[in-house]
Order: sequence, then C-alpha cells, then structure tokens
Amino acid sequence: MDKKILTYIDLLKDYNEHTNIYSKNAYDKLDFHLKDSLTLASVIGDRDLRIADFGSGSGLPAVILAISNPKNSVFAIESKSRKARFLDLVVNNLGLNNLFIVNSNLFEWVRTISDPFDIITAKAFGSVDKIKSLAKHISTPTHTKLFIPFSKNQAADYHSSLILEYNNFLYYSEILL
Repeated sequence: MDKKILTYIDLLKDYNEHTNIYSKNAYDKLDFHLKDSLTLASVIGDRDLRIADFGSGSGLPAVILAISNPKNSVFAIESKSRKARFLDLVVNNLGLNNLFIVNSNLFEWVRTISDPFDIITAKAFGSVDKIKSLAKHISTPTHTKLFIPFSKNQAADYHSSLILEYNNFLYYSEILL
C-alpha cells in the first residue's frame, strides 16, 4: 500500500486517541473502506477533475482520492470542526496540495459555489435524493457524475443501470441532469 496511505492510517489512529473522528469499533472495517476508496479512485482516474466529497468525516474517500489521483482537485466538505482539523493535519503532514478542506455547513456551502464540479462523492452522508438535491447547486447538467458507495442491500433498491460494480465494490453512479 502507498506510503502516504499508511501514514494517513497512522495519523487517523493517533488523532482518534484524543478526538473521536472514526469509531474504534470499526477499525476492523478500515481496510474495506480503504480498498473501497482506492477502487473509486481507479474508477474516477487521475485527470484534471474537480471533485466534491460531501460529509468527508475522517477523510474517506477524499484523502485516498487526493493521494491516488494527484491531478484531481478534491474538496472535502465537513461541517464538524474536529474532523476538519484532522483533515487539515493530513493535508499538512502528507503535502496534499490537491486536497482542499472546507469546514462549512454543506447546505450553505453549495449555494456559494459558482464553479461546477465534475464528480460528487458522498459516503454515508444521506439518501440519494438528499445528495442529488444538494449536488444540483454545484453541477453541470449532463456532465457532473455522482458516485455513492453502496452495499448490496442498498443497491437492490435501485435499477441496475444506476449501479456500477467494480472490483467487487458497488457504487450508485449517475450523470446529473
């Protein structure tokens, strides 16, 4: 695994010792979430794209996208200041000049954006409808693509044309209209 990703994991666990940003009970699932984020980075590709990650939390997938795809400009939008401070620490420690931390209420932030995004991701943020209603403020119709990591149970509720399966990971995937 990439040295920066290993450093990110160390930073996450160290920071989490004094500030709760990732459930310690979920450490056994961290490898799955890292692989999921790496798979999404592969799907998106390393090219000049603006990516918004809604509710970035502890940085998955935003940090992994920025590490894996240095040509991407990744905006991690996180309203909780303790998580945003951690993400700032990651940016500074790993020298990720393509990862931009936005410590703001997403509902307010989307109304201030004039430059649209190419890709929008949202892991464990909310319903697809909620994500799409926010995404419309920062997207270009028929261009911006939405990727939401899904479980098999979640995917079963949607038409198969909206589900992308790649390396055994599932994503809700739709070009926004």
